[in-house]
Amino acid sequence: MFTGALIAIVTPFRNGKVDERAFGDLIEWQLANGTNGIMPCGTRS
Repeated sequence: MFTGALIAIVTPFRNGKVDERAFGDLIEWQLANGTNGIMPCGTRS
């Protein structure tokens, strides 16, 4: 069973590509601020 704060994270883009640096910074911020789990999510257009 999962417990704690789980978030569905957004994926940042820059110029049509995944902004890997911003993505890493976002994940690190979440973990440093007590997020217990990160769920990948996505959409299709």
